[in-house]
Amino acid sequence: MERHLSMRSSSPTHRNKTSSTSTSMTGSHETITTTTTTEKKHAYNAGFVPPSMKHKLRTRAMKRQTNRRQNLILGTFIVVITFIFVDLGLFNNSIVNRYQNKISQAKRDFNLDKNLRGGDEERNIWVSEESQPFNEHGLAVKAQHLVMVAGHSVTVSGHLKDAGIDEKDWFLLSYQKGQGLPQAIHAHIAAGIEEARKDPNSLLIFSGGETRAVSGPQTEAQAYFHVADAMNLWPSDEGASVRARTTTEEFATDSFENLLFSIARFREVTGNYPNKITVVSFSFKRRRFETLHAPALRLPADRFVYVGVDPPSSTGFDLKRSTEGELKNAAAPFEQDPYGCHSEVLQEKRKGRNPFHRTPPYGLSCPEMKYLLSFCGPDVVPVDRVPWGNGF
Repeated sequence: MERHLSMRSSSPTHRNKTSSTSTSMTGSHETITTTTTTEKKHAYNAGFVPPSMKHKLRTRAMKRQTNRRQNLILGTFIVVITFIFVDLGLFNNSIVNRYQNKISQAKRDFNLDKNLRGGDEERNIWVSEESQPFNEHGLAVKAQHLVMVAGHSVTVSGHLKDAGIDEKDWFLLSYQKGQGLPQAIHAHIAAGIEEARKDPNSLLIFSGGETRAVSGPQTEAQAYFHVADAMNLWPSDEGASVRARTTTEEFATDSFENLLFSIARFREVTGNYPNKITVVSFSFKRRRFETLHAPALRLPADRFVYVGVDPPSSTGFDLKRSTEGELKNAAAPFEQDPYGCHSEVLQEKRKGRNPFHRTPPYGLSCPEMKYLLSFCGPDVVPVDRVPWGNGF
């Protein structure tokens, strides 16, 4: 058949019947280089397939067959593995769930491993639906005693179980590093919780705003609460309610605002002003709070308690150096400007520690404090212009 078609295509008469041909000249000989449209039609009608086309068809067929075989093997493998895992999963889950239920029931019966914040230790989850909620049994709104812990930094780590020793968990300025600040913060949180534990009529407030632009809009107060959760610092004795009596004040930028704004926050929660105030911070700040801030707010001395807590010297903390710096740099401006309105140093600190331009709401939520909140001295505010002018 191929020889017959070849003879036809070389015939001059047949070439004249075609629509077109392409030729090349080599010397005086003319060679036909392509198959005409008519020839292709007759060739395919006669069952002829060019060798190049045979090769392509054969290759495609082999690829399709290979793909079908691979898909079949892969599909079978997935189905088998799926059934295996389903069977094992159902089996294991039934056993695990059975024993977990027994363990949970035993803990409920014997009050074992009480965890007020709930969560999952192994997965670093601090809170769950079983965590003790704020104002449980209405305890927070009934509080009469304010316990305030002043903030000093914000967290920058998601792993806070070692926040009491690891500086990398905190955003620290250069002068704060190597001074035992993680240990100090941990001690302040623990001391605040202990003070609140001793008085079931107290409200614990962590105070501190969004002070660091680099760390984002996270407050010092939130950081302290999260550390208490992550390190499970809440008391677990029977009837413990400190977590239910703990909240945050998230606008303060310095120690004076820590105290002033925490009183306003107490008023927001309880509807009243505290009849006693306890402040927790470094021991070298005692003078600043007791002789400058408390008198500037007309707080009765016999209702004001200061708890000074410092980290051990082994952490790098130097009490003498810190006290000298306190007297020279921190307390001195408040001696001339008790409300921090006129001192350029204090104004710059407040501006620098409020990078997100937050505005405290306490003038609206605590209208009785509006005059005090905007008072700038330089004299001490008149006693009759503070809500507790006649004592708490």
